[in-house]
Amino acid sequence: MDRRQKIIRIVSGAVLTLATIATRWPIRSKTFFEFDSINFAVALFRFDPAQVTPQMPGYIVHVLLGRLCYAITGDLNLAFVLLSLLLSIGSVLFLWRAAAALRGERVAAMAAVIWLSTPLFWFHGAINAIYVEEAFYTSALLYLGIKWLRSTSPSWEVICFGIVFSLAIGARQTSLLFFLPATIYLMVKRRPSRRIWSAALLCFLALSAAWTLELFRESGGAMHYFELARSEQNYRTLSVLFGNPWRSQLDLIAKVLFYSFVVLLPAWFFVISIALFFAPRSTAFISNASRTREAKFVFLIAVVPFLFYVIVFFMKAGYLLNVLPGSILVCAVLLDQMAIWLAEQTKKRRPSLLTRRIITRNATVLTVIATALNVVWFLVPWPGTQQSLYDNEDTRNSFVHGAFNRYEHSGSGVLTLANRAFEYTNVSGIQAVDRLNGATLTTIDKNNGNDSGAVLLASWWYRWCYVLLPQVTTYDLELDPFHPGKLWVGRSLDMHRAFLSIENNPQDSIVEFLSSRPVLLLLRHDRPDFQDVARQVHLVRLPLPEYLDIYKILDSTFVLKWDDRTFVGHVHPGSKEPSR
Repeated sequence: MDRRQKIIRIVSGAVLTLATIATRWPIRSKTFFEFDSINFAVALFRFDPAQVTPQMPGYIVHVLLGRLCYAITGDLNLAFVLLSLLLSIGSVLFLWRAAAALRGERVAAMAAVIWLSTPLFWFHGAINAIYVEEAFYTSALLYLGIKWLRSTSPSWEVICFGIVFSLAIGARQTSLLFFLPATIYLMVKRRPSRRIWSAALLCFLALSAAWTLELFRESGGAMHYFELARSEQNYRTLSVLFGNPWRSQLDLIAKVLFYSFVVLLPAWFFVISIALFFAPRSTAFISNASRTREAKFVFLIAVVPFLFYVIVFFMKAGYLLNVLPGSILVCAVLLDQMAIWLAEQTKKRRPSLLTRRIITRNATVLTVIATALNVVWFLVPWPGTQQSLYDNEDTRNSFVHGAFNRYEHSGSGVLTLANRAFEYTNVSGIQAVDRLNGATLTTIDKNNGNDSGAVLLASWWYRWCYVLLPQVTTYDLELDPFHPGKLWVGRSLDMHRAFLSIENNPQDSIVEFLSSRPVLLLLRHDRPDFQDVARQVHLVRLPLPEYLDIYKILDSTFVLKWDDRTFVGHVHPGSKEPSR
């Protein structure tokens, strides 16, 4: 590489970095975006998968990186938003170089710009969520794997691949399953020397041992961790492989296919265009290109997680961020080939034109169109983007049974479907959650629920209260999905969460507290046990949008029996400190 090419590459990398920052930082989420955001925030102080902080299997590398960012920002939410931004930059740069190694700098520029503006990837680069880790490590492994296949004597690529593979597993433990087939394929097709193979394996094992030991240490020991792993049931809830009905399996497949279409809408537009206008040539091109080692590697990287989502488990659109980088590479290659075919047609009409210039112009136009479609999809407040909460978890997570019967109480299935499409692919999703959380905090503040004498009884949705309101005593409450009649209860203690366990301490079945302010109940009206609670205490609903619920308990002294717990509250305006 000559000096001019090095300068161009450095400048291009800097432009892509600045573009990623400019598109993410201004729209970053100001509050915790979802349940998992709170899990990771609390894990910075108290790592405990048993209390879902974070959820199993622990994601220890993500938490450790979050702690590093927290040391920089001093803000729990901003720490993980910053991490998402940094991982987004890395993903863009790695995919850029992966495309260059695959098919040259023109395709590299196309892939990088389209990937940077892909709505799902754009969205997750501005919020506190773990899924952008998928995008980063997938892009890095694509780059290293293609370099490995293209190198005459692979060495550093193999060692770096082992290091990145280990970190990917530490960040998202499912990466072991998802990336192992592609790794085996590389080893079979391009066997490195014994020295390089040994060095790569040593790096992989040493790094994996380091984060595994830290995971066990913070989880309370290896035995405790494996006990938690054996009790984990979430991934068993959808597939017929675990005894669920076929309706649930169809629901799973529908959700995967729906989001796969939505998050790659511009790509599908061009794929269909190529199939229509260049049918015979596109078929032959795809058939020939798919036989290459690089194409098979990219296919394995993308198809293994996709099959897992279709067959076993899929919950959120963000899961697809380990499928999309490979898809964007394929899209960029097809667009580049389309630019070449269009140039050939132009050349027939005007033979004097330079072919390379026509191809570059066509590639630029196609990339601009794809990017414009992405930007419009992400920024325009389309119908259905007004808010991203549904009436209950059943309708929120379902795509077959009762999927489209609710949207902001309008009864519009079309708007519900649109909201599903835009929830993670439009900036309105970030803004809506910030507004909802802001409205809740404002209401709590107006009702004296933000001082040290306040007590909040908060459902799972409002768990962020004990992070954003550390001076308040908050009990977060969740029904046990696997043990009917059992209530999970956590009590905030200076941004820590003391889990109240009847099994370990029978006294925890009675929760007694003293408050100098009215006790606030943050519990959505559609929750199954709401009516039972409302019959036992006098409630008044505070003014909020109808899809959010905060109630003031009017009784100065009350006994509230709630599943296997009894809450005894005493409200005395003169008291200073709440106690249990």
